[in-house]
Amino acid sequence: MENGRAGIASAGPLPPDPMSDACARFFRAHAELWRFIGFVSDLALRVDDMARLASEAVPPGVSGRPVGGGAHAPSAEGAMARTLRGQRHVFLHMVLSRVVDSYLAYLAELTVMLAINNPRALRAEEGVPLGLLVEHDSIDEVVDAVVRDRVFQLAASGLDALEAWIGERFGFALFVEDQARDRVARLIDVHNLIVRHRGLATRRVAAADRDGRRKPGQPIELAVDQLFSDSSLLARSVTDIDVRAADQFDLPRAVSPTLPIG
Repeated sequence: MENGRAGIASAGPLPPDPMSDACARFFRAHAELWRFIGFVSDLALRVDDMARLASEAVPPGVSGRPVGGGAHAPSAEGAMARTLRGQRHVFLHMVLSRVVDSYLAYLAELTVMLAINNPRALRAEEGVPLGLLVEHDSIDEVVDAVVRDRVFQLAASGLDALEAWIGERFGFALFVEDQARDRVARLIDVHNLIVRHRGLATRRVAAADRDGRRKPGQPIELAVDQLFSDSSLLARSVTDIDVRAADQFDLPRAVSPTLPIG
């Protein structure tokens, strides 16, 4: 990939301490994802190194390489690295989708805590199917199921609807900076394209692209460095939201467990 063998030194800022259980789950999943990405990248490069070393150790002709090089001469970039680079949009789409899913899961878990502490904030029009009441043993479990479903339904339409719903129900602002809010909104929009349109640009998305780089039916291109930056942004957003929500609503918090960040 673009960053070569530099590896993944850090996937973002450290979590707050203390923090909510929901925040701890986000950062744990965050660390696991970036360790996996580092493993895949390192594995591809190690396989290429092994192939190069083996090729250099065996004389040409014996190894299958023609004497003097030719079309089969090893290149600076190995076959595994070329394959990973050639399919990077698929890999990066998977990573972005997972990062945003984890972010939305955090927002859902936080909103569940707010709703349990203030059940009157959930209005009658939310609707609770009778079957849902029968399936669960407590009101808290029902609230959990209803709120989680609602958060993800709203997020499927973009950040605006979700942000407005949380603000109206609980009087809590998800963001204090417009720039961060706009970047998160963009990431959720790209996430929705990945999960609902196979990561391909729609006509509406292409028309809204001022640079003209996105064409209808073409994969949304992501850059590794930008994905690192966006991932860190989501981690910082979770930290900011968790600290402010805990202060505003006096939510329970615990000392951070040891988390293998980076």
